[in-house]
Amino acid sequence: PLPRGSPPPPHSVPLAGAPSPGGEPPPSPLAPPGSPFPPGIPYASPSDGFSHEAALYDEPCEWVSRGGVAQGRLRLARDTLEFAASPPLPSNRQTTNDEAADPPSRVWSLSDIGHLQRRRYLLMHTAVELFIDSSALFFNLHTKRKREALRRALRRAGVDERSIKSRHALTEAWQRRELSNFEYLMELNTISGRTFNDLNQYPVFPWVLKDYSSESIALTDAGVYRDLTKPVGALNKERLAQVLERYDQMEAEADMPRFHYGSHYSSAGAVLFWLLRLEPYTSYSIDLQSGRFDHADRLFFSLQEAWASCTTSLADVKELIPEFFYLPDFLRNDGHFQLGVRQDERCVGDVVLPPWAKSAEDFIAIHRRALESETVSDRLHDWVDLIFGFKQQGPAAHDAANLFFYLTYEGAVDLQSVADPGEREALRTQVACFGQTPMQLFTSPHPPRRPSLPFLRPVHWGPPGIAPFARVQLHSPRDGGGRNTGGGEAKRA
Repeated sequence: PLPRGSPPPPHSVPLAGAPSPGGEPPPSPLAPPGSPFPPGIPYASPSDGFSHEAALYDEPCEWVSRGGVAQGRLRLARDTLEFAASPPLPSNRQTTNDEAADPPSRVWSLSDIGHLQRRRYLLMHTAVELFIDSSALFFNLHTKRKREALRRALRRAGVDERSIKSRHALTEAWQRRELSNFEYLMELNTISGRTFNDLNQYPVFPWVLKDYSSESIALTDAGVYRDLTKPVGALNKERLAQVLERYDQMEAEADMPRFHYGSHYSSAGAVLFWLLRLEPYTSYSIDLQSGRFDHADRLFFSLQEAWASCTTSLADVKELIPEFFYLPDFLRNDGHFQLGVRQDERCVGDVVLPPWAKSAEDFIAIHRRALESETVSDRLHDWVDLIFGFKQQGPAAHDAANLFFYLTYEGAVDLQSVADPGEREALRTQVACFGQTPMQLFTSPHPPRRPSLPFLRPVHWGPPGIAPFARVQLHSPRDGGGRNTGGGEAKRA
């Protein structure tokens, strides 16, 4: 389960036509054919136009979803929030009278909006995300001034801004083990602006295991875990040597600093690679490849091959996504999509799992246990330093071989200051395609997690001479067994 207040995963919304528990098909949460809205956008009731109430806010905006961007206008009234899509661009065909009328709009009651959060879009602080039940709406307002105007108007209308614990308090809660590793990573992703609504800013999670070929796996063995002190690109010594050699041969330029990696560990392409078998991402992948699936040899085929690619290829340094730790569905080809045949004559179907996982559910369960293991808990702060912390940028990132293409970092370019429309659009495309580094949350080394404490278990029955409470050490990967560290051996009735 996701921590309370986290952005809901988009695939938690039922697809159009999916049967409900009662047997009746639910209303489609997706934009219907011919709609000006991108596929995948949940929408409220349509309206014939804006209401005539006095507006608290009325500005052009972009409605951002996993399927794309809809241009339009956002209007906030006393009790409603309304979005009107802009008319489609002129085409050679004639439009009907209905199409020439006002563009369709969507209307939400403010009482249905749970809370809001400020967001980045294309590395600029110009967006806001609104949470409604199990879905979320992501709007880009083009400028920070307009975003702040909408935020203030929503606050005056009674919509609360989510109160997030201070980073210090959040980190202390994780250190005290009040938050699991999964929950803490989700919170860090949320605070840094990652969202399920924008594939370019999808939540990022680490590879935690490196053994995907053994028949069995012992999570108590530190040797099966990935080194969390290094970025993915530095895990393989031979590849790292090539990366550093290429870096040294680059000429530093004022407008383009040197970098270790031209690809990024999190991008829209990486998310679609992992979620290929899960709608609506299947459709998005087809759209990305001009109406067809990519070549079978380039698709997500097996965990072992994916790990090998991410640790050997100069062009592949992908990290994982949250679904690897809670959702087995994306590992199965339940839609029976024809994904093609590889050059080795193997058909691409369900993801090939490691031999130690007997099913997709088994893999997710073991993988989640690995994430919460003592080995990962002991080193997770090092990975946080690389992704969200002081090793993300600057000299520390250079020393850790953790520098990416400059357009992946916030502040590298101010799109609003670029006067030429063609150049501005080219920069927007580059920012969207190269991936986006999360907002930096920590500028000093992240503290480690505190060790787990012995568990006090009450003894309800025992022979004479046994104390009322015995200190019993639970099974721990550190000692490889469930040794009793107390004064005597507890007996159970």
